[in-house]
Amino acid sequence: METKNSFIRKAIALAMCGVMVFSLTSCTGDRGSSEDSSISNPITEPTSGDPVEPEQTVLDNINAAFAVNNDVVGWLTVPGTEIDEQVVQGDTNTEYERLSWDRKDADGDGVPDYDFYGCYFADAGNTFGNRNDLSRNTIIYGHNMHNVTTGPKDTLKFGALFKFVDFNNDGTIFGDDVASANDFSFAEEHPVIYFSTTDDEMVWVIYAAYFTDLGFQYHLENPDDATFSAMIQEAKDRSRLDYDVDVNTSDRILTLSTCAYKYTDSVEKRDLRFVVQARLLRPGEEIPTKAKVTRNTDVKEPAQHATSTIAG
Repeated sequence: METKNSFIRKAIALAMCGVMVFSLTSCTGDRGSSEDSSISNPITEPTSGDPVEPEQTVLDNINAAFAVNNDVVGWLTVPGTEIDEQVVQGDTNTEYERLSWDRKDADGDGVPDYDFYGCYFADAGNTFGNRNDLSRNTIIYGHNMHNVTTGPKDTLKFGALFKFVDFNNDGTIFGDDVASANDFSFAEEHPVIYFSTTDDEMVWVIYAAYFTDLGFQYHLENPDDATFSAMIQEAKDRSRLDYDVDVNTSDRILTLSTCAYKYTDSVEKRDLRFVVQARLLRPGEEIPTKAKVTRNTDVKEPAQHATSTIAG
């Protein structure tokens, strides 16, 4: 496995050969900010039920981003959303919390500018390289902006992830609590995530999307087998949908994490997380074109759910 420093040295050499690298992470907000779009990899909406794949220039994009900031470790694409950007990794999990991926410094004072939305950043404890070099659990954090009762105000950054639980398919409320809301089309039509490094282009199959209190340690990078198995089952128990996807301790998983204030009241704003998890596509396995999902009728709710004012 590679440490961050050895990976950077390797990536510099690989960049000369046209190869590339990337990774992601964190929370929420109330005000917007501008984003740098000079390096992009636009997503085309799926046709005929086919999954959206990153353009063939994904490695070029990673290399170009790495040339700007050698903290870049990969590229993340979530089909059907605006999530299609570079991922960075800092020395700590707070370094990039409110910085742009390129550490923009508009006034040239040597201090990176505050960026409200921040960027996608990987857990500081993760390792990168090819798929065999990855941590068991690659965690990427990103902010979002949403209202405690109506859901996402926009789909910037990880606000787009809430589409996986918008069972009303109207983009305005957390429809997963409404028994009559049974539109699972977004989850069905978007079964995979793409996260790649300069060493490996990888496809990840989604198996869970859930709200959790901070008591669930879903963000352990390299748990032992027993802990890893328990993490996988816990995620499935909490998932708003039951995904027909097998996951076991021989798999590597990808975790996308953002803050959520779904379960709250007029007195206290409860700090939860919304998480989407996927496992690495296995050797010889075909990329799924559609997810088989059903409503989880026995969801393990966050600890704060008992005092939630958000009903059906």
